Amino acid sequence: MDSFMYQTVGHNVIHLIAQALELPLYRQPILGSAVATSRTYDLASSSNLGTQTDEVESMHTLLLRVKEMHPEVNAVSTGAILSDYQRTRVESVAIRLGLTPLSYLWQYPFLPPYAEASLLHDMNNIGQDSRIIKVASGALDESFLWKNVADNKTITRLQKSAERFGMGGDGSTIGEGGEYETLAIDGPPPLWKQSIIVDEADRAIVPGSAGTATIEIRRASVLPKQFPESDGSTPSVRQPPMLDDILQALQDDVLSHVSSTTEIETRVVSEGTDPISIPNFTSTHGNLTIYSTITAPGSNAVDQTRGIMTKILGDSPTYSSSIVYTLILLRNMEDFAAVNAVYGSFFDRPNPPSRVTVSCGNRLPHDTLVAISFLCADESLSASKQGLHVQSRSYWAPANIGPYSQAVSIPTHISSTESDTTSPRLVYIAGQIPLVPASMSLLPASASPTEQTILSLQHLWRIGTATHVSLWLGGVLFLSRTASPGSYIPAAAQAWKGIHSPLPAQAEPDMSDSDDVDIWDRRHGLGGQDKEISSTYRSTVKTDCVPPLFVAQVESLPRGADVEWSATGYASRDEHFGVEVDRECEVHHRVIAREAESVLAGWVAVSCVSEAARIWKSAGLETGRRYTVYTAVALPEEVLDLLRPTVVPCHSLWDACGKSLEAVIGYVA
Repeated sequence: MDSFMYQTVGHNVIHLIAQALELPLYRQPILGSAVATSRTYDLASSSNLGTQTDEVESMHTLLLRVKEMHPEVNAVSTGAILSDYQRTRVESVAIRLGLTPLSYLWQYPFLPPYAEASLLHDMNNIGQDSRIIKVASGALDESFLWKNVADNKTITRLQKSAERFGMGGDGSTIGEGGEYETLAIDGPPPLWKQSIIVDEADRAIVPGSAGTATIEIRRASVLPKQFPESDGSTPSVRQPPMLDDILQALQDDVLSHVSSTTEIETRVVSEGTDPISIPNFTSTHGNLTIYSTITAPGSNAVDQTRGIMTKILGDSPTYSSSIVYTLILLRNMEDFAAVNAVYGSFFDRPNPPSRVTVSCGNRLPHDTLVAISFLCADESLSASKQGLHVQSRSYWAPANIGPYSQAVSIPTHISSTESDTTSPRLVYIAGQIPLVPASMSLLPASASPTEQTILSLQHLWRIGTATHVSLWLGGVLFLSRTASPGSYIPAAAQAWKGIHSPLPAQAEPDMSDSDDVDIWDRRHGLGGQDKEISSTYRSTVKTDCVPPLFVAQVESLPRGADVEWSATGYASRDEHFGVEVDRECEVHHRVIAREAESVLAGWVAVSCVSEAARIWKSAGLETGRRYTVYTAVALPEEVLDLLRPTVVPCHSLWDACGKSLEAVIGYVA
């Protein structure tokens, strides 16, 4: 069988793998075909095709049987490396069954040490023996069949073949494009108790159509492995470092700098304790509609959340697919789980909106336990919406289990002359806290403010790279009320500036051929037969400028984190950017595209809110833009009426230098 999801070549040996591992084996026929063939799996669209059954659902039936036989089973592991197609289908099945999806190979070539063949080398180092039993690429001929894919000579041959056919960097070396299939016949103890033996006389090469060829295995057996009596050690499996090399160097630099200076003074102009009004506004901007800080009556957060969602979505749950991004403000973070359950029940399709959630405590109006803002696209824009929703645990970035994506992007405009892949896009990214991706636990309490700031910033950066972000329109660092701003602000400011700075020549990875490379089009150069391919490290973010950064202290953050990064990205291949600062009206930062001489976004730092109306006029701010105001004091009605903003009540605010502010006005042009 050769389908979108399954390969059955070598299936007659699978029972021997179970024997070699001494694990139970469960099998069943694969029914149906690839009905839902989009990159992300949509069970609803598959179910709407009448009597046709998607082949993915055979996995659901099989795993349901496994759960019945083994109630202790709690996770499903997938070997997805770059394939969203495979990963999203396994995730769909696993999550519906209450199982945790594991994808620890996800984005593996783009983690340290940044080499496409790093996985194959790691397999070699622990003694994993996986034989190539099918080739399906013009770059690979029959001579590759039955070679150990983790053998150094085979790795070199795969790299040279990929380079010769111009496929280097697209995952072909590790077979991600279906270039070859493998069969595991041996591996490290104590996992492998026996080895699978296939004599040369018991296998034959079978040529196929269109340049394919397979190995036919006629007979195989297992042989008990011999374990050294004097050495009970097991091979050590390499785990990718938690930080990219550049982030690690940046963390070391920030740590050394912060530790050698006195904690900055963060004088607070205004630390609010009284409730702040959060008006409900609905405004339309071209193809977008914004519902700002929507509230609903109710005696508890669950009832209020249900009322808000019903108010926005009404009786049309399909409208939920038009929502690009949401901002959830809670009075008590303890309500988050209950709110999330209700909120999530309104999203049952792939790529739900990205989301930022914070608790504002008593800064929310009396009787308001939850307020939600929505950014919605019309039908024409929704058709071009793209999402990144990784629900598996991995070494890459935190999994988003539940109703929000890591990122959702939309074109900045609808154009008949530009395609979805070439037109600039706005990328709305979920808030990022310092979770360890592999375990989904927070960094330990002993972690320094710098370590927490850098790890959560890396999450933002990796997601931005995966979604081709070339510019951040600005950054907001949320701090919990228990976090020390004097420690976090300098760490965040130096990290933000440092990661936007050009790398020193000696530290810069080899990416001279392109400043902005698609994640699927990374280049790999092969310098010689025995040399590893060049670095696969990429950051699509350009270093034309350092966007503005502000720090907002709220009541608390998800999971009890001290810090959460929030930023909106701008994806455009060909533009260069800058930041203009107008200090006549307080401090107005304009983020611009230089060639077009157009303003993309802006930020106004307000020291005195009573002057906000004057500042708004002197800054030349226009009505009709999408405004968000982070504020530590009540806003004048005149400002609210002029801007019609989304309001985020805070306890305190600062700029990147530690200067205290009463409000920050952010907008997207």
